[in-house]
Amino acid sequence: MTLNELLTAAKGYPAVPVTLDFQLQNFEAVTLFNALKEAQEPGFLLTGKPKKTEDGYTFIGLAPKQTFTYRDGVLTTTVDGGEATTEKADLKPILENILKQHQTPLIPGLPPFTGGLIGYFSYDYAKYATTALKQKVADPMGLDDADLLLVDRVIAYNHRQQKVTISQIIPTDELAERYDDVMADLKRLQQLILKAQPKPLPRFALTQPFHFQFSLEEFSEKVAVAQNHIVDGDIFQLIFSNPQQAAMSGSLLGVAPTLFKDSPSPYQFYFHHRDFETLGASPETLITKRGNTLFTYPLAGTRRRGKTQAEDDKFAHELQTSEKEKSEHNMLIDLGRNDLGVVSQFGSVKVTKTRNLLKFANVMHLGSTVESKANPKASAMDIVNAVLPAGTLSGAPKISAMQIIAKLENRKRGVYGGCLGYLDFSGDLDLCIGIRLTYRKGDQIVVHSGAGIVADSIAKYEYQEFNNKASAVVNAINTADQGGVAHALSN
Repeated sequence: MTLNELLTAAKGYPAVPVTLDFQLQNFEAVTLFNALKEAQEPGFLLTGKPKKTEDGYTFIGLAPKQTFTYRDGVLTTTVDGGEATTEKADLKPILENILKQHQTPLIPGLPPFTGGLIGYFSYDYAKYATTALKQKVADPMGLDDADLLLVDRVIAYNHRQQKVTISQIIPTDELAERYDDVMADLKRLQQLILKAQPKPLPRFALTQPFHFQFSLEEFSEKVAVAQNHIVDGDIFQLIFSNPQQAAMSGSLLGVAPTLFKDSPSPYQFYFHHRDFETLGASPETLITKRGNTLFTYPLAGTRRRGKTQAEDDKFAHELQTSEKEKSEHNMLIDLGRNDLGVVSQFGSVKVTKTRNLLKFANVMHLGSTVESKANPKASAMDIVNAVLPAGTLSGAPKISAMQIIAKLENRKRGVYGGCLGYLDFSGDLDLCIGIRLTYRKGDQIVVHSGAGIVADSIAKYEYQEFNNKASAVVNAINTADQGGVAHALSN
């Protein structure tokens, strides 16, 4: 957009995105991210298979102006240059104020993310939205409840149009004075992108093998406890997770090319801040906001992919005709409707797709779509608080299920079951559910997956579900491992 067009669009807004577009046929997300990223620099890469409802985008966010790390009610803020401050604070109003101070107009034709907050809210962040989740659980890895980067410069790639858009957020009152300089900076970045040379990915190696938190025997005992709660009427369903943990050296970025290639998903992500990294290929949206429309896409019901077409068809038929899977899925559709209802205009919540069969690399799911019109008074953080965590990662009723999960698992879940993505300064947002992922803190690496427990669940089959859901991530780790530990185990 020209300066005059931007000045017109920015009226009434404190900030505006200055953008530069150019065509690029060959865009390798991980290669470019690795070429541009400094070794210890925080960064976020979000890419993935295009959704049916919009063009596929890759977003790269580097060199954040500020970072916000939140744990047990304590906020650590780091500004550009590295100076950090720590305070006991409520995170929600702080983030709402930041989004308000940098609010930009929603300009047609631009990518849905041009600048804002990018990172994750953990499963455990839900305790700040309700007084009913106050149980203390073990935190052996010292996991954060939220970790966000304030990014004012974004590299976005539209895969259908093969177009790069570089954006820089500028205060509106500085736009006229700084426009030429900002455009010159964006053109320099354009040349960096066009001339970027691939460099070796950081090394990744396992140094100790994976082990599950719960053995089959321990898991079976806990499944029986959950089923007693179901019989007693406390819950209908519970998502019980069983993390597997190992030790590693190097960086999870070394695993990204294999995972992204072998697990085509709507959301493929890599996030790095300090000594924490997470990498995943999530099939499931927690919440998307485009203009005043909200979308959520519950996935529930799982079968592994068949080794032959006949076996694949058999599993698909089994999944689509199972009364157990259908009733579980319907329950989670209702949870999604209820969650959206809290932040939507009255009467606007609608189920627009029901129990469609969706096939991914290693598993297949039943998927539905729930849409609504956002309440104009609901902030981005109101929306996050209303929907986190997804019912597909807690169970139903949600609060009761989470209280029982805290007792059974007694461990912070961290990014698993939380959400990752962006809150754009325009008000749009897109957050996927933290599943099909691995994360590391220091030298400890975790692959986290869960299984849905209902009254007639059989523990040994649900235990296998962990392996089915985690297989794509574990296989990618085994392939990328340069330490020999994974290969020795798999052989």
